[in-house]
Amino acid sequence: MIDVTGVDVVELVKKAYELSRPQGMGMMHFDPTPLTDEEAKSLINDDGSVGLDYVRGRACKFGVSVNDDKISIRSPWYDHTDQNLVDLLAHVGITYEPGKDEHGCACNCDTCRIKQGKEALGPKGGFK
Repeated sequence: MIDVTGVDVVELVKKAYELSRPQGMGMMHFDPTPLTDEEAKSLINDDGSVGLDYVRGRACKFGVSVNDDKISIRSPWYDHTDQNLVDLLAHVGITYEPGKDEHGCACNCDTCRIKQGKEALGPKGGFK
């Protein structure tokens, strides 16, 4: 878990959305427009936690946990690269150096797709 206590959760949600790409049936619902502050706020639960699965077709797979006075996110970020996590945290002012953990078998990032002998999808998730 990565401690993100004190960060602007709205900015965290907006950046997580921006860094996520459409996958699977989500490609049918892909919307390239960024989230507004109001849309991001609507995705945050009353207790400050967040649980994003697919948002406008993008596979966000992102969560924010709130325990006592601590706010945290998981590492690695499911279906995202280590660089996505570095970029997300840098956006809210946190320097992060990923560990050497291997992505899980369900990871669909370009690095893991290539290791599995599949074609890389690129930054737009197959929309080249």
